[in-house]
Amino acid sequence: MRIAILGSSGQLGYDLLQAIAARPADHAALPFSGRAQLDITNPAAITAMLDAQKPDAIINTAAFHNVDLCESEPEAAYRTNTLAIRHLAEACEHRQITLLQIGTDYVMEGAPSSCSLLLASGFSPSPLPESAPVHPQSIYALTRFGGDRMTLTHAPTRGYVIRSCGLFGVAGCKLKGGLNFVDTMIQVARQKKPLAVVHDQIVAPTPTDDLARQLLTILDHLPRLAPGIYHAVSHGQCSWFEFARTALELANLPHTPPHLTPTTSRERPTPAKRPCYSVLDNAKLRALNLDVMTDWQSSLARYIQTKYAP
Repeated sequence: MRIAILGSSGQLGYDLLQAIAARPADHAALPFSGRAQLDITNPAAITAMLDAQKPDAIINTAAFHNVDLCESEPEAAYRTNTLAIRHLAEACEHRQITLLQIGTDYVMEGAPSSCSLLLASGFSPSPLPESAPVHPQSIYALTRFGGDRMTLTHAPTRGYVIRSCGLFGVAGCKLKGGLNFVDTMIQVARQKKPLAVVHDQIVAPTPTDDLARQLLTILDHLPRLAPGIYHAVSHGQCSWFEFARTALELANLPHTPPHLTPTTSRERPTPAKRPCYSVLDNAKLRALNLDVMTDWQSSLARYIQTKYAP
């Protein structure tokens, strides 16, 4: 199977390349690392790549990922996150190429209310299955949801949307200087600077190596999976504050005040609104016995051991 990886220089793309390299020789990765190599907003470039490389499947990790910048550059976000996906989906459907479009938990919201009120009420929502209604609250979320719909509308027999959440991987995030949330927490803690992290946004942090294995498992079992939306996140849930505290504990770094303190979304406003509760439920994969994701605590421990062990 020839698998084209769009956005291969990102942390998910990196782990996808590693996972494919560990497969038998009949699996080959076709990496496309950035706009200079393949501009996904250029339909002619997409067509030329597909006709030249003839992949059996595409995993698209590329997107306008800067959540806050999307608020001030909505047209650019729409071109990359929505319109480009229409062209990609149409081209894949025409050529009968499987498209795995990576989606985001930001389109969901299990408790569309004030994050602080949610915390104070003691309300505990349940993880959100694929059938749950969407509630995008930012330009980023709206345009990513647009990409979801373009995938399913224009690749009705070949399109799959795989939504995930809170990704972290050894390659880090290019937007954050090669760091991810875990790396940033550890770096700041090592510099003995104070950290204030929100405790009223609940997520399911997901390692990119686990997600890469899940995506390849999906490709392995395509006859059993109808096109549509699938959730693929770590099991369990936590606040960003709890995630940070656990990471620092595992890295043997100070994780109590004043080193690390909880704060609220209201006290730390951002240009783009974040969901209060966007924990996804891998319901469809679990029903097919194809959910290979692990719990976030053990995956975080593995990540810390891999990247930060002395």
